[in-house]
Amino acid sequence: MEEPNYWTRWAKRRLSRRRMLQGAAGIGAGLAAASVVGCGGGGEEGPAATTGPSGTPAASGTAVATGTPTVLEPAKTRGGVLRWFGYDPLTLDTIDPHQTQLGPVYNMQGAVFSKVLQYEDEYEGVIGTDLAETVPEVADKTTYVIKIRPNVFFHDTERIRSEFPEVAGRQLTAEDVRYSIDRQRNKESPKSALFYRQFQWDSVDKIELPDGPQGLTLRITTKGPTAPFIHYLADTYATIIPKELVDQASDDMNDSKKMIGTGPFMLEKFVALQVVKSVRNPNWFAKDDLADQGLPDRPIVDGYEGLWVPADQLSCEAAFKSKQVDATQFVDKLQVEPVTQNLGALFDRVPESGGITSRLLINDSPAAQSPFKDLRLRQAINIAVDRSHLGQLFFKGIFTIGSPVSQAIHKWALPLDELTKRPGYRFRREEREADLVDAKQLWEAGGGASVGTVECLYAGIPENVKNVFPAFQRMLAENLSLELKGRLDATGYTEIAQAALQKRLVFFFGYDNGNNDLDDYLYPYFHSSGPKNSVMLADPQLDQMLDGQRAEFDEAARRELGYEIQRYLLDNVLARMEWVGDIALWARWPYWRNRKQQPWFGETFLLVNEWLDSSHATYQGRPA
Repeated sequence: MEEPNYWTRWAKRRLSRRRMLQGAAGIGAGLAAASVVGCGGGGEEGPAATTGPSGTPAASGTAVATGTPTVLEPAKTRGGVLRWFGYDPLTLDTIDPHQTQLGPVYNMQGAVFSKVLQYEDEYEGVIGTDLAETVPEVADKTTYVIKIRPNVFFHDTERIRSEFPEVAGRQLTAEDVRYSIDRQRNKESPKSALFYRQFQWDSVDKIELPDGPQGLTLRITTKGPTAPFIHYLADTYATIIPKELVDQASDDMNDSKKMIGTGPFMLEKFVALQVVKSVRNPNWFAKDDLADQGLPDRPIVDGYEGLWVPADQLSCEAAFKSKQVDATQFVDKLQVEPVTQNLGALFDRVPESGGITSRLLINDSPAAQSPFKDLRLRQAINIAVDRSHLGQLFFKGIFTIGSPVSQAIHKWALPLDELTKRPGYRFRREEREADLVDAKQLWEAGGGASVGTVECLYAGIPENVKNVFPAFQRMLAENLSLELKGRLDATGYTEIAQAALQKRLVFFFGYDNGNNDLDDYLYPYFHSSGPKNSVMLADPQLDQMLDGQRAEFDEAARRELGYEIQRYLLDNVLARMEWVGDIALWARWPYWRNRKQQPWFGETFLLVNEWLDSSHATYQGRPA
């Protein structure tokens, strides 16, 4: 039995309010609030229930392990290849690990590359070591001394020796770390605009190598106190790469053959929209770190395959039932519980940190004119969209309410109690009706009649975005008389990303990435210098607040600053509107042990502790 996690404990504390909300009138009344607290399970007292589309208890399942110490089960058997259906083979922009900004490819990179530090639990914000021997202490708030572990070597295979002999088996040094940071803050690079984490590394004043380039020590000095700097070293995107693999003229390594790191897995095959296959790195530097816990010579498994998810429910079910895949989401998530129960399998609840959002251009740009410069228009849109109904359509009623920082990252998210008192986030019928009256008044007062038809770019992947967009259109047309002319990005997000980069994205509807830290959710989108500020926002007061949270090392004080920023965004900005997020349900066979899922792509390095128990009864009949 898994121990009760944060979500379970939170749900128990909020039980009386949940019951009150579940009794509210109207379709989905209180549903989002109930869903966000009801995503825990496991433990001796049984799982917490959430609410389904009809107001009846929905699937309970086992909970993702959040908020509790990781207790690993010693591996009894070794070998085998983990398999799942997902979006891993989706290449939306580039697979260059420092230039991509669109989620799924992080899974491959998380397995192949190492970082200085890494997140052991993204839900709780727990950071541990990776390449570094210890998490660096910060005595003066600006100086970080990092000692890299000895005996860290880049992947070494026959193919790598043939194609990249200068990298194969080479020891990683402090110079590799310095290069990986300096590359992303190089304003002279022809790809400078694509280094989306430049806003992090711009905080660096200098990087010194006391033992020389081939040594293992770095002294990094920041320009000023930078509270999230430890996070920067552990962030999903903070991969360390060898300079030799980068084309020095184009500053690019967008080639699957160049996905060569020091991580626990080596990339064997990458076919877009088909499969990502990685194999065990037998020379991984941390392989025996947990030998005393019964996990020697990690990774325990021989590798993994991330297979492109089928578009139909029957294919997902058939592959899972026949154990061709060990875990999968279903097209119809409400089928996960009955299917797994009938099979004696498990399912996991995974609150996701990414979600469905819209970005609105709020000031004129050189490439486009904004019809939404009046705050009242944006307030009206934020209120008029029925988040409860979107949660039903997207996620069958098992979802989280969208907020400036995802509710899944509860350490930094605006408290749910406060959020659900705001217009647009309230779900009782009488509250919803009052909010719509206010929305129409705001729309009219802001000159909504003159807005005209607005083009909205919406994402083509996953399918439910495309399928739900017409309902989103109708909400705004019926509630505000706002006519959206939809234009599908058939590639998924490539056109959307280009339009955002060129500041010509007037209205967007689709997924945005999940993140780990307050700074990543807010600074790049809303600071006037932020690389993802596609909305032309320039607010000196907001800039000051965003800079302020970076300088605050007291976690409680920084959290309060984060709350203030989120309130300011909701009251005075509304350039990005967060609608709903998924609580994913994953069907999983019980022979997959030590499973620890995280809220977004990129956690595949955790597979090193997971194993296939071939002695388990359910393993019988699994294809080799």
